[in-house]
Amino acid sequence: MELYFNVKISCISLFFLFFSYSLHAFRWPLTVIPTQQKTIFTLPKKKRAVRSRVRIKKEMAAERANVLFADCAELSINFTQDALCDVLLDARKQRSPKVRVLLARADNHAEGEWKFTSSQGFIIHVHDNHGKIQKTITMPALIIQIKQNSLFCNGKRIKSALHVRSVNGCGEYNGIVYDGDFIITPHKDTFLCINQVELEDYVTAVLRTESWPGWPLEVNKVFAIACRSYVMFKIAEAQRSGRPYHVKNTNAHQTYAGKHDLPVLKMAVEQTRAIVLGFKGAPILAMFDCCCGGIIPAHIEDFDFNKAPYLARTYACNFCKQSSLYSWQVSYENAFFESLMQRYAPEIARLSDVRILKKDKAGLVREVTVKSPKRTTIIPGKKLYSLLKEVKSFHFDVQKKSGKIVFTGRGFGHHLGLCQWGARHMVLEGWGYKSILRFYYPGAYFMHLI
Repeated sequence: MELYFNVKISCISLFFLFFSYSLHAFRWPLTVIPTQQKTIFTLPKKKRAVRSRVRIKKEMAAERANVLFADCAELSINFTQDALCDVLLDARKQRSPKVRVLLARADNHAEGEWKFTSSQGFIIHVHDNHGKIQKTITMPALIIQIKQNSLFCNGKRIKSALHVRSVNGCGEYNGIVYDGDFIITPHKDTFLCINQVELEDYVTAVLRTESWPGWPLEVNKVFAIACRSYVMFKIAEAQRSGRPYHVKNTNAHQTYAGKHDLPVLKMAVEQTRAIVLGFKGAPILAMFDCCCGGIIPAHIEDFDFNKAPYLARTYACNFCKQSSLYSWQVSYENAFFESLMQRYAPEIARLSDVRILKKDKAGLVREVTVKSPKRTTIIPGKKLYSLLKEVKSFHFDVQKKSGKIVFTGRGFGHHLGLCQWGARHMVLEGWGYKSILRFYYPGAYFMHLI
């Protein structure tokens, strides 16, 4: 029994030794094939294919293409790189919001003329009273006249809105070239001329007039995001109120004077494309001025910060101190100043004194007293600012001295939001555009429109 047991153990040991040798001797795994007599070990007939992730992804893409294009024999794509870039740019523009900029407004009882020209002419859609296209015509140029309470297009009276589209994508209105289309429409007791332009083209154009020549790319990226955020806020505001345009082309909103080819500004817009500052899921009212003068915005009394808490900055900007606009002085001759004041209060005569009556905590003038021998007139600070074009901000002092009225003040603008000269100095100190925007709009965050 002991001999039999030892022989059996030896056979088992030889079996496992042979099995272990077989596993290490061959590169590919073995398969077990059961037979009627016994189990034998053989190599697989075919070697397994090893595929990389890249190859698998290519095969999956090919399968999707076969589903999309079942018959590939008739499918031929022969685009050059420039053509593909044009296709991409066109797709971007189709998805991008359109901005409606008010270029001109005329009362229906006044007379005026608007001229449009384009190198390849215009396609004009005439709309009915319900906004549907009534007919389409082509013209090399057109002149819109306002007379007799009506609109005339090249001498023919029109009763509804016109949508004027340039064949080459841009047209000239009263000597200035604009991207996009033009809309001529009656609105209440007025006639409006509106430029409908793609958002990024609008921001590019605005930077030429709202930025400063020669300033670096980084600071223009700051301005691009601020301008884009501001106009997107105004678009939402116009949609809620039913206003046919979104913004004016003046500094009442953002100064806009047509297209240009300045590469730095275009690069700033492209590198920040579709980025806006947001608050509670919507673009912010990203106000800005030239130079804040070191004012703390949260101390301004006549602004509703509940509607725009990101403008209630509780700390001062000291980065604009090196700007020539940080402090200023302007003087008026007595007689000239009197004539300006009489536009507001005709009873003012023989001016005897001018004094600040009231300022808010931020140092902005709320009321001014203008004294004459027989009476004293109180003028709101903002009204005085609007009458005196050389006075640069609401932060000023005034005194009558040597036959002149002398104003001494700080800053240039309304003191809210982004300080442009401050942002420029921050860039020179190494700040990035995102950090600068966070500094001036606390609580706001970055959003992507598309």
